[in-house]
Amino acid sequence: MAEIQTAGRGRLGRTWESPWGSGVWMSVLVRPVDQPRASWAWLPLITALAVRDALAAACSLDCGLKWPNDLVSGGDEVRKLGGILVEVVGPDAVVLGIGVNMSLQQDELPTPAASSVLLEGGTPDREAFVVALQGALESRLATWRSGEPPLDDYRSACVTIGRQVSVRLPDGSDLVGLAEGVADDGRLIVSQDTNTVIVAAGDVIHATI
Repeated sequence: MAEIQTAGRGRLGRTWESPWGSGVWMSVLVRPVDQPRASWAWLPLITALAVRDALAAACSLDCGLKWPNDLVSGGDEVRKLGGILVEVVGPDAVVLGIGVNMSLQQDELPTPAASSVLLEGGTPDREAFVVALQGALESRLATWRSGEPPLDDYRSACVTIGRQVSVRLPDGSDLVGLAEGVADDGRLIVSQDTNTVIVAAGDVIHATI
């Protein structure tokens, strides 16, 4: 865990600074060698669900998930509370990077599209959240390892489904269409005119609602 970030890292190597003691920024190492490599694509979604579980339990805050792994506020105006960055390290290890804005005030937010647990009406108790997250993550990972990916839970929590989305793909092209659902393997189903495109989480650079 970190008390402060001076060079936080996200997708595309983006960096940002995080004020002292105002959030939870942590990394968790897992070794899912007992699972097929293809199923590791579920790890960002599972981590996001565990963070959502912990926010509800420890901070009295219900939030939504923007596919594949952003924590967002509820309602029509989707504002980002936190995010997940999952990276494979070596042949058998995965680092789950987790960042959640806890007590940031409006003038401390990195962008107008961001928010915090405090601003959304939750209780920004970092210690209680981390304790709850450990239990939630262990439970979610155990269920996944038993061969039961949390498809129904993720679908019900995902605010992306049913919205128009724009997805930037690795080749630089934009895929614009209706997010119809999440496939059984965790990929996003996007309908564009008469075509249906299945987008893998690992292939998406960013998806905007």
